[in-house]
Amino acid sequence: MEKAAPYAALAPLYDRTVGARFFSGLRRAFEELVRRYGLHFRSAVDLGCGTGLFACWLARRYGVAVLAVDRSSAMLQAALRNCRDCRVGFLQQDLRELELARRVDLATANYDTLNHLLAEHDLCCVFHRVFDALRPGGHFIFDLLTDRQPPRPRLLGFRSARTHSVQLWQRVRWVARKALLVTRVALVRRGRGLCFEDHVERGYDPVRVVRWLQDAGFEIRGLLDGRTLTHAQAGSRRVLFVARRKRSAAT
Repeated sequence: MEKAAPYAALAPLYDRTVGARFFSGLRRAFEELVRRYGLHFRSAVDLGCGTGLFACWLARRYGVAVLAVDRSSAMLQAALRNCRDCRVGFLQQDLRELELARRVDLATANYDTLNHLLAEHDLCCVFHRVFDALRPGGHFIFDLLTDRQPPRPRLLGFRSARTHSVQLWQRVRWVARKALLVTRVALVRRGRGLCFEDHVERGYDPVRVVRWLQDAGFEIRGLLDGRTLTHAQAGSRRVLFVARRKRSAAT
């Protein structure tokens, strides 16, 4: 049995097992946020772009230049295949060391991207990096799984998929005492045997996240339940943050 780095083996199957399902809802949610908050942007960066579905759609839908950033080379290879005819540039970077050649009007981070940062100081570091990457008045829109998940360790889901050469299983478990979401991905590849990946995410308290954003220089425009897009409640399991770099901030 072979252990692979997160997303190294999953990348070719990601859209069919996870990405496409989240993407359809993400598009609708983003368009609602554009209308609700009157967002205007001519440039954007998508952080943790994965296979590039959202970055490519953003460039096509709004006719803007988009940078797509991920640290996984396997995911970026999949993104390059998905975005051949788009105005999307790709960067392989760790978000804690994010550095763009020029500032942008919009930054996004979808699909639990920031939950993969397991330490509070790493999340705070990313907030400061994103602040520096935005023009004054620019928006930062991202989702986070919260620490308001089921109250005891339990199996949250089990998913399977099959192609002509690979069979995949995902086992998702919430560890309440550590506020960790642990996913074991197992792939049986024809002629190559069993391979698995372990993905670990941390759930965060939205109230503390708001404080860290404000400490980085952001103002909060929206704190929304990720499922309903109504105002986030104490029990919201996924929260969507709409933050803006203050216009009065020094450039």
